[in-house]
Amino acid sequence: MTTGPDEPSDSALVLRHQQGDSHALEILLTRHQADLTRVLWRFARSRADLEDLVQDTLLRVVRSLPQWRSEKPFLHWLRRIAVNVGRDYYRHRAVVGRWIADRGPGDERPEPEATEPSGDPAARAAAAEVAGYLDLLPPDDRTLLTLHYLEGWDFRHIGELLGWSGPVTKVRAFRARRRLKALLPAQELT
Repeated sequence: MTTGPDEPSDSALVLRHQQGDSHALEILLTRHQADLTRVLWRFARSRADLEDLVQDTLLRVVRSLPQWRSEKPFLHWLRRIAVNVGRDYYRHRAVVGRWIADRGPGDERPEPEATEPSGDPAARAAAAEVAGYLDLLPPDDRTLLTLHYLEGWDFRHIGELLGWSGPVTKVRAFRARRRLKALLPAQELT
């Protein structure tokens, strides 16, 4: 989100917060809440999970704000925290999924609730189907494909957020796409 000519910049708000102005933090978080929520809903499987992810991200932001440096834009730093919270969520779900799978037949996992913000039932169904296939991938593959294909971020930006070089990000994306393609039913590949 861009700021108007009369609005303080993100850097100015962070500085004011670091100097003890709690209202500055409120302005900063309100300014970026919609972007943060949009990124995190791609990771969430339910509204409750989305709320938890947003809350976890905001807590990490508040705890880490004293160490924030102005070399990168605040929004980039905020997105990096959000993506890491999403990756942690994926990792947690992978562990829980393995634990549930080990419990044996008869212990069915409930169908995930679609979190597509669209009111269109077809869009929600498509989002749930995509999320179901992505759930079968390792957490880093899922994160990479989600950010590139669902959020539209380029590989350079994703690599910066995840701490990977550009070539490493592209190789990981190629391998993730190949793993995803292997999971899709044959009729969907044509």
